[in-house]
Amino acid sequence: MLNSRLRAILATLVMALPVAATADTINLPTCTVDDPRCGFTISVDGQELGAGFYSIDAKTGDLTITNPVSVQAGELTAQVGGIWGNADPILGFNASAGTGATGGTFSFTFFLPIALSGPLTANSSVSYSLTSQTAAGAQIAPLFGKTVIAQEVDTSVGGLSPLNKGVDVGNTFFFLGGPQTLNSPVYTAASLLTGNLAYDLMSVTVAFSLSAKSNVGLSGFVQQTVVPVPAAVWLFGSAVGLLAAIRRRVA
Repeated sequence: MLNSRLRAILATLVMALPVAATADTINLPTCTVDDPRCGFTISVDGQELGAGFYSIDAKTGDLTITNPVSVQAGELTAQVGGIWGNADPILGFNASAGTGATGGTFSFTFFLPIALSGPLTANSSVSYSLTSQTAAGAQIAPLFGKTVIAQEVDTSVGGLSPLNKGVDVGNTFFFLGGPQTLNSPVYTAASLLTGNLAYDLMSVTVAFSLSAKSNVGLSGFVQQTVVPVPAAVWLFGSAVGLLAAIRRRVA
């Protein structure tokens, strides 16, 4: 009789195992026209010189840049040529910069609305195509430890401090000789973090210095996804605990 009851309980719990639960609900954000939450800025030598926007498809969540944006400060040039990805969220970018007789510093900051909480995985990647115009060679170097800095931002008044995603990525890359073009390694990073719905923006900053008489193109992305918390985890634990309690009673 007891064994029949145990088998019935266990069968019920096993049947429930495929029912998975997630710790979070994913809400695809949307942006109005020229919404700064779906935008980017371009700075050269510490001065913001340009800004632009992208759109989020209401059905697919895909990101599309409205128009490429280019800026110039003397012989220094910078451009955001493309934005790709999805509002689920993954933010991909293509940017470039060039120098003349002197080197310069460049910063591109991209924003994406987010609405994620609970356990998250984050991933990032970036690579460079670096060109030297002279025999001196060329170098690109991060301004803030890594070329790509990814954070979650709470834009509310008195809100939470920015949360670094733990996937800052991109090292110094250089070579001697030229004119020539060389490609960097593909730099990648991954981390686990806990999200909070108070964070309503993902901020990705691409900041670097570039040697004189050089050009660079950068391509990369930052992505984060919810980690599913399957019902099987706690259901199995409950089953084991229940069976153990019944056996102790019988004993």
